[in-house]
Amino acid sequence: MSYAVRHAGTVTKGQLILADPAAWRAAVARHEGRQVFVTVVRQQHLRTMPQNRYYHGVVVDSIAGYIGESREETHELLKEKFLPRRRVELLDGKFLEMPPSTRHLSVEAFSAYVEQVRVWAAQWLHLSIPDANQVEVSL
Repeated sequence: MSYAVRHAGTVTKGQLILADPAAWRAAVARHEGRQVFVTVVRQQHLRTMPQNRYYHGVVVDSIAGYIGESREETHELLKEKFLPRRRVELLDGKFLEMPPSTRHLSVEAFSAYVEQVRVWAAQWLHLSIPDANQVEVSL
């Protein structure tokens, strides 16, 4: 069974300064006596507000109107269909399966997700959703 735990931090003068040292210590303590891998990657920027407005105001709204569901229900449907579920390890070693979320997607991952949804809507629903640069959205 494999899983990853993420901890944010900043590298300053060759030293890792953790955003939440207590959470790091708790994660390390859960693996006492085990061999682990530690990977350092550059943090990606999360989705932008314009991306979010386009997704909810154009993509989700168009599909919701077409299928006759609320925007919230449509958003949940799309997340379940196109995003993976997440596994979270609890302090006692048990795992929870969490529903998919767009909240922590990078700009690139969110763009790919929205494009998947647009392609699906075109192929499955025969619904043409305009590209983000073809519309002006204000919510």
